[in-house]
Amino acid sequence: MKNLWIVFILIYSLLKGSREGMKKAALKKSSSNEILFFYTLVGLVLTIPFSRAAFSLEPIYIFYSFIKAAVVCTAWIFAFAALKNMSVSLYGIMDLSRMIFSTMLGVFVLGESFTVPKAVGVSLVITGLMLVNLKKDASAKGMTLPVLIAALLNCFLNAVSGTMDKVLMQHMQSSQLQFWFMFFMTLIYGAVLLIRKEKISVNCLKYNYWIPLMSISLIVGDKLLFEANANPASEVTLMTVIKQSSVIVTVLTGWLVFKEKHILYKIMCAGIVLAGIFIAVLG
Repeated sequence: MKNLWIVFILIYSLLKGSREGMKKAALKKSSSNEILFFYTLVGLVLTIPFSRAAFSLEPIYIFYSFIKAAVVCTAWIFAFAALKNMSVSLYGIMDLSRMIFSTMLGVFVLGESFTVPKAVGVSLVITGLMLVNLKKDASAKGMTLPVLIAALLNCFLNAVSGTMDKVLMQHMQSSQLQFWFMFFMTLIYGAVLLIRKEKISVNCLKYNYWIPLMSISLIVGDKLLFEANANPASEVTLMTVIKQSSVIVTVLTGWLVFKEKHILYKIMCAGIVLAGIFIAVLG
């Protein structure tokens, strides 16, 4: 089906939104570096059964996979730093700012069209983002300029990664990219632990069950994401708009699981964002 990639991106977005709450819960039991290492290690193990074609990939694309892994590793470090100091629902809506970066990269780097519906959609997302930042959140008492910068750097780097996905998937299979991506991320996080001489325990996988759950969600979601990028009909700008549906999951998680405040206001902001998504997709 020509538009099956839209369904793939929608499922990817819902899985991504669910992981933000899992990260917040996991941080209560383990350090961020411990989570990141085992998160990627378990993900790597899950990709091995499907990685036979990975070793036939040209060296230059293995190198590009390393670059992508380095970009995402850095983004996730910033993400955990930000998530420690803000509510899940606020983080989810702040994360929408990656749409601005992705749209700019899609238009100026990949030469994609920026139609009127897309412009309206982006404007509505920006409006929702601005509105949510007008409301003070008592659970965001640790919200400082460095935390805000960390959140924005996470968004920018993820936008760079998303643009790389579209380019790389024209030259490789999803199983190839997924294996090398997870392999290099595991190495990078392992190196970080060695440099910082931080002690970790494999037992955390037993008592912090959020880590393997996040890994499964990541592998399934990324598989769908890479397949969507391989579809010639898909566009980074439109995929970026659809991805913002993840905000609904993060807002509901903040309300139902973490009992966060101002949920109705945040739902209103998320509704504005979703309106932008529908306008962009239908246009």
